[in-house]
Amino acid sequence: MQFYDLTQVEIGACREEDIAVAMACPVVAKHQDRMELIIYGGGVHFSKDRLELEGKTSFGKPVRLTEHSWELAYHEANYVSRLSQEHGTLKVEPEVFDAYQVGDVIGILPVHSCMTANLMKGYYLFDGSVFDRL
Repeated sequence: MQFYDLTQVEIGACREEDIAVAMACPVVAKHQDRMELIIYGGGVHFSKDRLELEGKTSFGKPVRLTEHSWELAYHEANYVSRLSQEHGTLKVEPEVFDAYQVGDVIGILPVHSCMTANLMKGYYLFDGSVFDRL
């Protein structure tokens, strides 16, 4: 199975649409003065792998989760800018900021999907089934 990730997009091995892993992370805080969403999803979920994109350090890319997939709904200006052990900080544009409330779930495309997938005990598939690694 090939998950793909943002690193593979960066080297031209795939397109973003080919990435098969999007981590579902709840929004735990909002900071309007900084246009930041704080998610429960940090280094223990994503590792600390990062990409340097357009002069910015990115630890992942937010996507909109739908019932059967995820969508590339957000401009490149929206990205995971920082990670602590358990939380991530998303720098977002106003329309993304306004679209989420505390408790909503946002998808994150990982920089390195193998590490992200390895850290999870199982996966929810968009067909409604569950793949349990245990």
